[in-house]
Amino acid sequence: MSSPLLSWGLVLLVCLLAPVGFAKEVKVRKAKAKAPRLVRIHSGHRLQRDAATAFESMAAEARAAGQPLLVTSGWRSYQKQRYLWRLYRKGLGPKAARPGRSNHNRGLAVDLVVGSEEASPTYDWLAGNACRFGFRRTVASEAWHWEYRPRSTSAPQDGEDCQGRPLNVGPTPAVVRQDAS
Repeated sequence: MSSPLLSWGLVLLVCLLAPVGFAKEVKVRKAKAKAPRLVRIHSGHRLQRDAATAFESMAAEARAAGQPLLVTSGWRSYQKQRYLWRLYRKGLGPKAARPGRSNHNRGLAVDLVVGSEEASPTYDWLAGNACRFGFRRTVASEAWHWEYRPRSTSAPQDGEDCQGRPLNVGPTPAVVRQDAS
């Protein structure tokens, strides 16, 4: 065998075996199983976990006040948002955000039945109480659209609701009965 051929063979052998000799033992960590990002709320719709927890608390308090919150939409897939956007652009559907820009895609927005816009008891309850749970109305033309934004939603002052109206938390007046005799 000729000397140059033997030299090239040794160089090739060293190149092939060198990475094995210099390699460190690498520990491969398995990815931890993450909890599902979206969870179902009582209406069957889905929201992001923190938003769902806050919404369920808000819905329970609203029910206790006689104003049940009925959800018409929660999380939406990108495809569904794209479909709604296309309908809106053609004039065939209600206002919809561009896909990827809606907080419905993130599981942070919820659409609710509020009656006739801002003149309903349900809307009035939401306007006065939603901020305590981190929700606020973000689209001026949509009274039904509420988003979970706890970091940027300010809590009400003591003794006031979310709109600055005084709370009716005073003592209940005593009922004076008069004897019919």
